[in-house]
Amino acid sequence: MFSDKENTYLAKWLNNDLNAEELKELKKLPEYGDYKKIVESLEYFKPPSFDTQESLTTTLNKVNASKKTKVINLKSIMISVSAAASILLIIGLFFNQVTYYASSGQQLSIVLPDGSFVDLNAGSELTHQRFFWSQNREITLQGEGYFKVTSGTNFTVTTSLGKIEVLGTQFNIKEREKLFEVNCYEGRVKVSTNNNLQKILEKGEGVSLKDKKLIEHTITHTEPAWKKGESVFNSTPLQFALDEIERQYNITFKRGVIDQNKLFTGGFNYNDLNIALESVLIPMGIDYIVNGTIISLSNQ
Repeated sequence: MFSDKENTYLAKWLNNDLNAEELKELKKLPEYGDYKKIVESLEYFKPPSFDTQESLTTTLNKVNASKKTKVINLKSIMISVSAAASILLIIGLFFNQVTYYASSGQQLSIVLPDGSFVDLNAGSELTHQRFFWSQNREITLQGEGYFKVTSGTNFTVTTSLGKIEVLGTQFNIKEREKLFEVNCYEGRVKVSTNNNLQKILEKGEGVSLKDKKLIEHTITHTEPAWKKGESVFNSTPLQFALDEIERQYNITFKRGVIDQNKLFTGGFNYNDLNIALESVLIPMGIDYIVNGTIISLSNQ
């Protein structure tokens, strides 16, 4: 089995982060040749589902089942178990994922392994594979993110409502429950929904999914409004504006009997909760009472 130091070297080696001295030490391991062959083979495959604990148990069971003679070579068994566990360690690292989360009231900037940038809006989560990134630039997004993608192999973002394939560089994805919107700020992106609708967007174009249809719109700004500290809505159900206030200010609405399907056009900023509440609730004819982080809503 590897020591903790050797585990670190192995992880750095898989991510091409070893310096010359560390690589020299890693190559001294008797198992290095075998591990090198395993890793080179893995680069040609997409990761299947894999349970490392289950596989290790299966290996150990097979070793135990092979004890048919009275003379047992304990050293050989220990070597087999050690080799099997080390191989599982490599495969486990190969499948390892990195997850980033922007909590309520927080925005998070991320630099991906290829130098691409992602800004996550509040209440959003992004996941990608840790190793072999250049062969597998695939991301899973829940929430909202603004992407600046470097050139290279295909770059794909998957959400619960659709998939975005990058043909250019800068775009924003918003996926909130039943709300799905993509805006292209530079280059081109291909949008594919779960119900097989497709649209290629160029700079200044956007689409939103409404009633199982892609509705096209034009964008004139150079980046999404949330990057400037505000949210803007155009004939959007009130529910989504209230949800966004909750995310940005980490508060909770008691919504009572108000009609959340009424369409709201307007916006709010992220600097002052009182102003944000007035900007959204007063035009919609809604009264509110603030009690700490709980805000009770009622019709006027």
